[in-house]
Amino acid sequence: MKSSSTDREKKRDADRTHRPTRTVRALPFGPLGPYIPSIATAFVRTLSRTCRVVERRNEEYIATRLMGEKKPVVLALWHNRIFFSLYYMDRRFHQHGAPFSLLVSASKDGELIARLIQYMKADVVRGSSSRGGREALLALMDRTDRGFTAAVTPDGPRGPRYHAHPGAVVLAQRSGLPIVPMTCGIRRSIVFKSWDRFICPLPMSPVRILFGDPIWVPKDADEGMREYFRQKLQNDLIALTTEADDWRTLRRTPPARGRTLSSGH
Repeated sequence: MKSSSTDREKKRDADRTHRPTRTVRALPFGPLGPYIPSIATAFVRTLSRTCRVVERRNEEYIATRLMGEKKPVVLALWHNRIFFSLYYMDRRFHQHGAPFSLLVSASKDGELIARLIQYMKADVVRGSSSRGGREALLALMDRTDRGFTAAVTPDGPRGPRYHAHPGAVVLAQRSGLPIVPMTCGIRRSIVFKSWDRFICPLPMSPVRILFGDPIWVPKDADEGMREYFRQKLQNDLIALTTEADDWRTLRRTPPARGRTLSSGH
């Protein structure tokens, strides 16, 4: 009986990988609600595949040396850059054997994003600084303990835009993992009039992917040190994003001729 109980516990732990940490809500799209996530996933993938990645700055270190060795990190990116970043993480990181878990707001607005991520067969943790923060932190630590990279949007889910909340720093301190700033620059895009000025790429748009240097938060960091690292993360992400949006700083290091991100190389 004890062996059977242990087997059930192991199966439960394995199954929880792709389960959200909160009850799934109904999507506000009427009878089309159940089909919206799959349609949205197809839209994100189809549109993103037409885009051309012309620069991957510092990716060799992050994706190959860290994730290539299956070492998880705390990946931090701004909320308005999540459209193409989701596709990029789905295509690139899984190839290096590093699954990722994305923190998504527990609000109704986050439900569509959460289901979209699950359609991409990635993991979702529901929560934010204002709702379910402690539960989300524990869930993310559980994921990182099992080798998952934790992807967070420091200014989400309600902003202010480009203002980093302390959650990523606390997670890095308790998990012992480095925070890796990440951003993407879209040359041709539609910018929505939302709080974060959400960016949707136009078809065939050039894209830049930039990673910053890892930020290590000491285990014994006090409140003052945590504030220092929060401000550093914010400043690093702002500087990285400003550079990504300035196409005069482009370093022309495109993928090999005839290859695109969607080809898996």
